[in-house]
Amino acid sequence: MAGTDAALYACGGIERPWSQGDNVNLAVGQGDLQATPLQLATAYSTVANGGRAVRPHLGQAVEDGAGRLVQQIRKPARRKVEFSAANRQAIMDGLRGAASEKGGTSADVFRGFRYPVYGKTGTAERGLSPDQSWYAAYVPHPTRPIVVVTTIEKGGFGAETAAPAARLILSEWFHLSDRSFHAGSSQTR
Repeated sequence: MAGTDAALYACGGIERPWSQGDNVNLAVGQGDLQATPLQLATAYSTVANGGRAVRPHLGQAVEDGAGRLVQQIRKPARRKVEFSAANRQAIMDGLRGAASEKGGTSADVFRGFRYPVYGKTGTAERGLSPDQSWYAAYVPHPTRPIVVVTTIEKGGFGAETAAPAARLILSEWFHLSDRSFHAGSSQTR
């Protein structure tokens, strides 16, 4: 057993050797995956930007008390991730379908939303604890593009709590009243 594997076994990080089935599970977002919301947001923005990995930062600009621009905040890309245009398009098509097509995991949540949403639900199983709800989305607005990742402890399925929370955040970001939407109205699991 390699030194890294032995260390992971010793601390409880893994309970069994890696298998080809693990690769299949991870390819569809299942299995033993650990990621923070910031890591997931960075991954989504990298795909959305065609491989340009952005540097996470808070804020777009600094304004004075009268609302005048003092400083625009722009962070250069950290690196470029190479992948084919066809692979990027397949990912984007899948994310768009999940958020808009009949049977999509968050289509009910984003029905009637003014802008196209590219997003995917997630549910983290946590042993004996209730499931943790996840949602990651990208909205390609011409002047206010945004990536949002929500995760809710003990939130259940991603479409039940995390996706509605993301819609509320997006509604605020785009200054939408969104009165037709009621959080928790999703019926998709």
